[in-house]
Amino acid sequence: MVWPFGKRSTQSAEEETTSNGKDKTEQKIFLEDVPPKFDTDHQKPVPQHTTQSREMKRILSNLSWSDFHPSNLIAIPCFRDAGLAGFSCLFVFSSVMFLYHKDIRKAANWGFGGLMLGSTFAWEQCNAQRRREQLAVQMAQERYRQRRERKTE
Repeated sequence: MVWPFGKRSTQSAEEETTSNGKDKTEQKIFLEDVPPKFDTDHQKPVPQHTTQSREMKRILSNLSWSDFHPSNLIAIPCFRDAGLAGFSCLFVFSSVMFLYHKDIRKAANWGFGGLMLGSTFAWEQCNAQRRREQLAVQMAQERYRQRRERKTE
């Protein structure tokens, strides 16, 4: 590793990386270039000639009770953030309505509405941000490939 203010020069650092046998062309740059860590069903290609009913049967045959375990919910992108935002809205809405109206039923109804509203808005906001980030990554990958092609010409 080369430190920016280290005593070693950049030339000696370059010699070290070439002596290790690591070439920049062999290095995996993007996550897509690395083989998947786990083999899952959604990574396997689906035949194009299947009908919707066959596809539903295939999906339902692959389901098991372990798929519905609550610990699997954490693996869903944006689920945690949406849940936290929803529960904070539930707390705020219900406590404000209870303090103002002194009616527990009205506070519970507004709290549940806050849970649904906060969760939905946080979910959509997080997914929109993920889409923007994925678009930025795709653009960066394309620019990297274009620059790499220019260098090889």
